[in-house]
Amino acid sequence: MVAEAGNILAMYFDFIWMSFLLMGPMLMLGLLLSGLIHVFISREAILRWLRDDSLRSVTLSSAVGVPVPLCSCSVVPVVTEMRRKGASRSSCMAFLITAPETGVDSILVTNAFFGFVIAVIRPVISFTTALLAGIFCIGLVRDDGGEARPGGPDGPDGPGDEEHAHDHCDHGHDHDHRGHDTLLSDKEDCYVSPFALKVLMVKWFKGMSTIASTRKFGSLTKPGFYRESDLAQRPKIERVTGEDVVEKRYPGLDFKKIVKHIMHYGFVEIADDILFALLVGIVLGGVLYLIIPADIMANEYARWISYPIMIAVGVPLYICASASTPIAAALVAKGFSPGAALIFLMTGPATNTSTIAIIMNQFGTRFAGVYITSVILVTAALGIAIDLMLLATGLTISVNLLPSESATLQFLQWGGAIALLVLIVWRFSAGALRSGYADMMRNIRLYPGSRGKPGKGLN
Repeated sequence: MVAEAGNILAMYFDFIWMSFLLMGPMLMLGLLLSGLIHVFISREAILRWLRDDSLRSVTLSSAVGVPVPLCSCSVVPVVTEMRRKGASRSSCMAFLITAPETGVDSILVTNAFFGFVIAVIRPVISFTTALLAGIFCIGLVRDDGGEARPGGPDGPDGPGDEEHAHDHCDHGHDHDHRGHDTLLSDKEDCYVSPFALKVLMVKWFKGMSTIASTRKFGSLTKPGFYRESDLAQRPKIERVTGEDVVEKRYPGLDFKKIVKHIMHYGFVEIADDILFALLVGIVLGGVLYLIIPADIMANEYARWISYPIMIAVGVPLYICASASTPIAAALVAKGFSPGAALIFLMTGPATNTSTIAIIMNQFGTRFAGVYITSVILVTAALGIAIDLMLLATGLTISVNLLPSESATLQFLQWGGAIALLVLIVWRFSAGALRSGYADMMRNIRLYPGSRGKPGKGLN
């Protein structure tokens, strides 16, 4: 009996450690890419393309949301801001779907567990779902009585806007980065142009080279008196350099500050959003891996029952895209079909009870109805279609729960796993554990039949 319990614990912790080995390098890379996307994609430029209810706007909004790492709660205030700045309803609908369903971090984690094919299929399904939902929104949601506008019937510029459009700062979730410090205090967008980055990077390297040369050989430049004399003898010509242009557009900004902002956004702000949910997802994945019988899908009707089960579990559940991946991996390892796992991967991050309540409050019941219905129907149809295609072709998609045999890849996996553990300990000690647990409990209190009260702004 003791030996059996020991074997079960060994299997459980083996699953946990394998998850860290597979996820570690990919997640750390994903967090870095999140910071890069935050700085080098202009929010204002994107909004210029999202103002009209058209196929072009929906397509672009769907594509932009794919790499952006936002959870289902943090995406709502972002979309509310987009709407207030003039983005169309259909564009907001598309972004609401792709942003939480995917992200560079979750795509890389999916590749670690399921391989390249599923890592590509996942964002494709998310994009397709968002595109169809946006098209439905164009035809079904209209600005009648405030159904599609945040802030009530007065629209984004009316009297109701001031009260409601900022509710996202108080709805009980800390995912909206209220403490986020922009690169420049007078600008809301943290965007830095490639030209400015190049100029600032060259300037920084020149400065570092000068400091290094001075420390090694002493000053190699003329004293200030001679330099001033030389300049006085030269004709006065007004020259505007790249540094002058960048300094005027980005006053006080330097390359070191940009790098610090990228790292802080990815490894502090985004990490604080997802690490607790990610750890919960790994723990639940290990539990499911142990308790689900290996022959659970042996019955010919089990496959068809699994689809509504995945929808019923995924829609109300609060879980981020990265955290849902180890759970889906455990399900596939126990015999669930890839299509059923993909349904969970899509519905889990895109919907949950609190997000639905916030969307209803900010955008109206009709908008929320189209949103939820589109996610469920399109995702279920695509998941079933994938399973039917796999059955017809005889192809199989397996889950990877083993470390690499390559010494180089093992080094990267161990390094990534250790780095992820260090990041978790660091951010948990800084308060991410407490805030993540509080977020989870708020969402649990929002389930039907719960005695808890929803957060402010959800009534």
